[in-house]
Amino acid sequence: MDNENTKSQEIIDQKRQSDRYYLEYEFIPQLVEGISLGKLAPEILLDTDHWKELINSTVEENFTYDWDNLHCRGAKIDDTYVMAVYLFPAPTVIPEAAFGAVLINTTTNEATYYTLEYSLDNNWVLGSKNLKGHYNFGRLENPELEKFVEWVVNRTKSNSNEKSC
Repeated sequence: MDNENTKSQEIIDQKRQSDRYYLEYEFIPQLVEGISLGKLAPEILLDTDHWKELINSTVEENFTYDWDNLHCRGAKIDDTYVMAVYLFPAPTVIPEAAFGAVLINTTTNEATYYTLEYSLDNNWVLGSKNLKGHYNFGRLENPELEKFVEWVVNRTKSNSNEKSC
C-alpha cells in the first residue's frame, strides 16, 4: 500500500510541476506576445482570476496551481515603461521561478518577460522567456524581489541607451 501511495504522490507532484511550468514558461509568454502584437490589453497581466478561467477553459479543467500564493502588482517605472511583477509560490524544483516581471514599453507596446529561476546548487538564474526561446542572463547573487526588479529596470535602461547610439 505504501508503494501505491508513493506512486500516486509522485504523479500528483509531476502534474503540479508540469502545470506550474506551463503557467510560468508558456502561458505568461503567450500573454506577453499578445500584448506586443496589440491583441491583448496589458491589464490582463494582473487579472489572475481571468487567467484561471482561460486556463481551465482552454488547457485543462483540473489545472493544479497554488493560486493563493501567486501575488502580482503593477508599477509605473517612468513615462515610458510599466511593469507587472509576480511573486510565485516558493520554488521546490529546478527551473521553477521565484519571481517574474513583464516590462512594457507604453509607446510601442513591446513587452518582455523576465524570471528569477531556481537552479543547480541553490543558485538563482536570471532568465527571459518568449515564444521563440528561453534566455539566460547569469546568476543573481541576492535573490530578493527588490534586486530582481532593479536588475530588470537597469537592463531595460542600458538596452534603451544602446539602441539610441
